[in-house]
Amino acid sequence: SYLEFCKTYFKHLFTIKFSESHLLVIESIERTVMHGGLQAVAMPRSSGKSTLCEIGAIWALLSGHRRFVMLIGSTETAAREQLENIKAELEHNELLQADYPEALFPIAKLEGINKRCQGQTANNGQKTNITWTANEVSLPTVAGSKISGATLRVAGITGRIRGTKKTTADGKSIRPDYVLLDDIQTEESSKSTMQCQERLKIINSAV
Repeated sequence: SYLEFCKTYFKHLFTIKFSESHLLVIESIERTVMHGGLQAVAMPRSSGKSTLCEIGAIWALLSGHRRFVMLIGSTETAAREQLENIKAELEHNELLQADYPEALFPIAKLEGINKRCQGQTANNGQKTNITWTANEVSLPTVAGSKISGATLRVAGITGRIRGTKKTTADGKSIRPDYVLLDDIQTEESSKSTMQCQERLKIINSAV
């Protein structure tokens, strides 16, 4: 479950007992990841929403429930910062690496050198096709793995979202099958009725 995933691999982030509100958010993410649907969640600032979204994106991919996750923030810069948090866990969380080696061992072997993505191969000589950029992470292509090539991409709410797609290593074109929108208001936009309406329009149309 997503809850056990949080408790098992991210004790360093979740250092106090989950409140009832946290458990509702966790249940909402798990339900929508596994079964689809729409869910809006409001919580106070600094209560862990962004962390739950980041770890939720990791769980959605590593559990094999989703192939292409998008995480959308208030700006591209904010979204990229969240992706850096996610990448740090994929690179350095030793317990996570031990239980998901087919996905994370090749990432660890990059040793932070992005150029190695282009030439990295698995033991069978097959290219791993890892993507490791400021906006996107694609897990390695590994024969027989249900999470082979799973992708996480980030964007700002007013950036390029419509028409998002990715070509996989086998030539298939896929579109996002799960989207998390986290804290998509800025201080400025929250005070503007027009900007609020524009964000709602983007959610209801492009997203």
